[in-house]
Amino acid sequence: MDVDQIDLASKDDVASLALVEPHDEEALKLELARLAELLGAAVMCYDLRSGRIIARTDDNLLPVVPPELMWQCVQSGECGFLSLTSGLVCFAVPMSAANSTAHIAVGYALAKSGIRPADLVFAATDRGWSQAQLDQWLTTLPYCEPEMLRRHVALAANDLRREHAQTTEAADNTQIAEQLESTYEEINLLHTLTQNLHISHSPEDVAELSLTRISAVIQAEGHAVWLDDNRDGRIFLIQGTLPFDEIGMARLIARFDGHDWPRPLVRNNVAGTLLGADFPGLSNMSLVPIADRRRRYGWFCSCNLKDGADFGTVQTSLLSSVTSILATHQRNLEMFRQHEDLLLSFVRSLVSTLDAKDAYTRGHSERVALISRQLGVQLGLPEDDLRDIYLSGLLHDIGKIGVDDQILRKTGPLTREEFEMVKKHPVIGYNILAGLKNLQVVLPGVRHHHEAYSGRGYPDGLKGEAIPLMARIIAVADSYDAMSSDRPYRDGLTTPNLEVILKEGAGIQWDSNVVEAYFKIQHEVRRICENYSPSDGNLLDQPSPDTRPFVESGNLLRTVDNISAALTVADRL
Repeated sequence: MDVDQIDLASKDDVASLALVEPHDEEALKLELARLAELLGAAVMCYDLRSGRIIARTDDNLLPVVPPELMWQCVQSGECGFLSLTSGLVCFAVPMSAANSTAHIAVGYALAKSGIRPADLVFAATDRGWSQAQLDQWLTTLPYCEPEMLRRHVALAANDLRREHAQTTEAADNTQIAEQLESTYEEINLLHTLTQNLHISHSPEDVAELSLTRISAVIQAEGHAVWLDDNRDGRIFLIQGTLPFDEIGMARLIARFDGHDWPRPLVRNNVAGTLLGADFPGLSNMSLVPIADRRRRYGWFCSCNLKDGADFGTVQTSLLSSVTSILATHQRNLEMFRQHEDLLLSFVRSLVSTLDAKDAYTRGHSERVALISRQLGVQLGLPEDDLRDIYLSGLLHDIGKIGVDDQILRKTGPLTREEFEMVKKHPVIGYNILAGLKNLQVVLPGVRHHHEAYSGRGYPDGLKGEAIPLMARIIAVADSYDAMSSDRPYRDGLTTPNLEVILKEGAGIQWDSNVVEAYFKIQHEVRRICENYSPSDGNLLDQPSPDTRPFVESGNLLRTVDNISAALTVADRL
């Protein structure tokens, strides 16, 4: 028999031990070295499933510990001791680092100094040692009284168990910390996405955010979002590196047309398969639809997890949550756009009602809305504010529905009483719209677009920046269109004369900043008025304002009378 192997064939427990998971050999070696350090004696470790020595701290340590002692240790789970008649004291210690009970550390010491146990002599002979080798080796063996050795081994075993428990606890804590960190990242990812589901964020904005954040949670070589948006068209975004382009992703999706969507599709170990041959460089993937119960908006794909990992339920569940958020955002955008279109149609119907009363001012409200929006763009206002300004511009004169038709259509000068009636239209418009919840945002422009920066306007006599910015913007746009338009009772002003009046009225009638914004986009404003048609009224289709510098007009007469005359025209409208 091999001296490094013990005979376990007669033991009934061998079969059951063979079912135990393999041990961590490196951890066993470290624990064995620590045991030898605590005892001050060489030790070796047996794997009782195979009966072989798998590690030892001294290559010369002879295998003389009886197998019965090892099995006693396995069965009791405690240290075992055996004093042989030859003067050899053997011990066996369960290995805490093992993943099973099949690994036992064994060693021995001499009961007293100078003895030559027959067990060691026979084992040395089997190994082929010379007398000199044996004599020299025996001098290195420790000796200890059996009871003292028993206590010493017990203390060492307790230390090992305690250290192993501490190491295990530290490893568990590390694992828990990593899991908590990963869970935090996942929660933070989902929280960030849900916090950005505002309709002001485009599908591309939210898709880019989801790609950026998920890359920190799912360690893959590449992620992709493919969206079909009714208004923005197809969006294909990549984070990292993918083994295919947009056309390749279309081919990949088509390949699994028969899959049970909307369940995620996961493929691991792709290399060496037909799928891997068709998509070189693809190791594994998770393909998740971006969909709700009504429709599918697109796809989210992650490819090639790093470190050879496979896609599992953790990754696919997170991807499903992300795609659900993306689908919700798409659905919210669709509903908002439908609501926006409905609101715009309603507003246009109101404006059409006003146009029907006064055919000569037809198109005035929509031009004012477009000019106001462009002024807002030049002033750097956000998209939501531009939308509100546009709607308020459309509705700024809606109160004229409550003004007598004969006054609105009168070709001659208005009497004082008639003019007082016209001056009521901002408040009438305000009262008409005040009960409509979705139009609350337009009320400042409707009520205050005839306030003067000097405080001499109406209906409330507000002054300076106390006038809402929306109203200050609409006031300039309203005056511009009113002064530049032909009416039955007077001709429209030429652009040079009109612009002189605007400059003279800056800081008196109008906000200087808004007038300055007009001159920065005067060519664009002129284009709106010259080329206006009802189809130009879609705020989402407006081009960027002309940013060419203002060119000073020639020397023109600038008088307060010009401003007063112009304001009379504007008030009439």
